Amino acid sequence: MAGGAASLVPCPPYGDWSFPSNHSAIAGAAAVALALAVPRLAVLTLPMAVLMAFSRVFVGVHYPHDVGMGLLLGASLGALAVALLTGPMTRVIAAVQGSGIRAAVWFTGPGPARHP
Repeated sequence: MAGGAASLVPCPPYGDWSFPSNHSAIAGAAAVALALAVPRLAVLTLPMAVLMAFSRVFVGVHYPHDVGMGLLLGASLGALAVALLTGPMTRVIAAVQGSGIRAAVWFTGPGPARHP
């Protein structure tokens, strides 16, 4: 940007591919997955993912389109993973809770399987 502040680190040169941003993809996936699992966390996780993406541009290691696509890719895959894994994981956790093994029940937490 003309007249903008200099970045802390120069952007990667041509041939040093940074698209999409790995940090932004991980932040987007974690934020969306946590927000879907515990909706009240969305107020915290989603802005933090955007802040993580912004920080990658701010320090000069990514271009805005790198982090934008990273967030989009991560959020999409996070939502897909939650949609595909919720049913199977619910069944696994119910089986573990129903096993009666004290350590397994402690690890998975109390749930409907413990209180029929």
